[in-house]
Amino acid sequence: MIQVPPWIRETFDSYLVCEFTTVKSGKPVTLPLLPFYLPDSGKFVVTSSILFSKKAENVKQNPKVSLLFSNPEGSKAGKHAVLVQGVADADDSDLDHGWEKYLSYWRKKEPYIDAYLTEREKFGWFWKRIVVQVEPKKILAWKNGDTSRPPEVFGA
Repeated sequence: MIQVPPWIRETFDSYLVCEFTTVKSGKPVTLPLLPFYLPDSGKFVVTSSILFSKKAENVKQNPKVSLLFSNPEGSKAGKHAVLVQGVADADDSDLDHGWEKYLSYWRKKEPYIDAYLTEREKFGWFWKRIVVQVEPKKILAWKNGDTSRPPEVFGA
């Protein structure tokens, strides 16, 4: 597990969206996703509806991914930039309930999620979700978003 200073942990915990990049046919494919940081393992989780499963297919073809935390909008953290490079695993073994173990993380970032859950039957395909878990290998961080300076580097 890669150890990082508190300001980076706060970024992981409070930024609502990261730019999640996979690779398809040698080219990057980047999408905004809601990331969950798992402090006990140091890993990240993102989920994806099977309606939007291309990112999971890309992970199965090439597990190298990155998560860029660069937009503090809606968070209480400072304006930092943190790039996580890692290896991902897409788990589609339990589309109906596998993602539910991360619901507490989801509620912290989007408390209104419960309103959608009460209408779950109306959006059945949206709630069939693939879980993508990312093990960080290297983290590059720019405190206060100052990319004119070299990043702090953690891990490989």
